[in-house]
Amino acid sequence: MLRVILVLSIIGAILSSKAEITEDEGVLVLTKDNFKEGLENEFILVEFYAPWCGHCKALAPEYVKAAESLKKAGSPIKLAKVDATQESELAEEHGVRGYPTLKFFRNGVAVPYGGGRSAKDIVSWLTKKTGPAAKELENLEQTKEFIEANDVALVGFFKDQTTDLAKVYLEVAALLDDYPFAITGDSAVEAEYKVEGDKIILFKKFDDGQAVFEGEQTVDALKKFVQTESLPLVVEFNQDTAQKIFGGDIKSHLLLFLSQAKGHFDDLLNNAK
Repeated sequence: MLRVILVLSIIGAILSSKAEITEDEGVLVLTKDNFKEGLENEFILVEFYAPWCGHCKALAPEYVKAAESLKKAGSPIKLAKVDATQESELAEEHGVRGYPTLKFFRNGVAVPYGGGRSAKDIVSWLTKKTGPAAKELENLEQTKEFIEANDVALVGFFKDQTTDLAKVYLEVAALLDDYPFAITGDSAVEAEYKVEGDKIILFKKFDDGQAVFEGEQTVDALKKFVQTESLPLVVEFNQDTAQKIFGGDIKSHLLLFLSQAKGHFDDLLNNAK
């Protein structure tokens, strides 16, 4: 009887030794002691940061907003953070060379994070990584909600998803993580947007409001169309837009240095457009 009690006590001690994971404003706080437990989540984005890092401080409120948004939506995706100055061995193990470094883990396997730094960009990138490349829109209501919810939204209108253009569209949707793609073959949706036959439309809340793809039916042509048309004619250069400006296929840029403190900023901006 004593042996049974002793064995049960040992098992209980082992189970209770599982490291606890605390939260800070909805973000999991990971250390070397509980990192393994954190990776038991199917999908988890981990930020390796330094408390003194300015970029980390700028990211912090957006990271919290993203965690709140995912939780509110009932998403299984978790957001976590590691203080790399306190957990230097853990940071070294995961190849952290600068701050912040974000890595996305799917079933414990890491891939670099390639999205933007706003809450909306973080949620969009994670949603793309954990779901289908293009969201299926079954009716007009879903389509309007999808377009309204995003500053830039791509919709492919295809009755048959096996056509050459549809295949190109779905391939590009899988390649570009920063943009929300959807697909529909609903007749009411086609009628609402005056679409006949296969068509790809990029809807945007700036400039002309939308752009129709009319280029060659190739992955490269469609990628360039998306990366070009998804940016306003004049883009403010900042931490959030830098990757989209310089990370795409457009290699030539005209930079304007304007002061917002002076009253003629808007006039100069309109002239630039």
